[in-house]
Amino acid sequence: MPHDPFKCVQNAPIFKGLADADIAELAKISVHQQVFKRGSVLYDPTQPLERMLIIDEGRVKVYQLNENGKEKVLYMLRDGAIDSEAALFTQRPHFNYAEAVADTKICSIGRADFQALLHRVPTVAFNLLNILGDRLTALESVSALTGNLKAKNRVLAYLQQVGQAQHATQFTLPEKKKELASFLGITPETLSRQLKQLVADGLLQIDGRQITLIQE
Repeated sequence: MPHDPFKCVQNAPIFKGLADADIAELAKISVHQQVFKRGSVLYDPTQPLERMLIIDEGRVKVYQLNENGKEKVLYMLRDGAIDSEAALFTQRPHFNYAEAVADTKICSIGRADFQALLHRVPTVAFNLLNILGDRLTALESVSALTGNLKAKNRVLAYLQQVGQAQHATQFTLPEKKKELASFLGITPETLSRQLKQLVADGLLQIDGRQITLIQE
């Protein structure tokens, strides 16, 4: 199916509720389906924050590097997700790295064009605040997982959150195990051990990347 710029912009969470005429104007000023091959860096801390990104297709990890060069995954972006919302309001460099972990198509909107629209449609600002609030809540949740729980409980809590978000007790593990381990602040070996222990405890069933949560 050919890409539809109107639907692409319309499906971005911060534009929910905008009139079709405004969506059409945004679609006109947007750049659509820029291709990033797997392993390509979308941005890094040396680059200015200039455009909000919409993940049209693919998968992107956003991460930081510590002083030893070790990677810490902050969050993953999939189809329909948005990133770099701050670009619409501020001029500064990026703080993080973003890398395509699969071939990815990106649509984007620049700051100047968006701010011109903001003066005409203030509801966009309220929608953006809600999205930023959701992102902050998610990051606080990750902080709690990585800071206050033992490794096994971090893994279980994460899987339970995924199940709750999908309203399902059976789902495909959304991250590769290496990425998930980084996300949870543990080693891949520790992740594998804890998954096996959760199976032994009767809390999970695992078939490849298929996870089944066992209700107590």
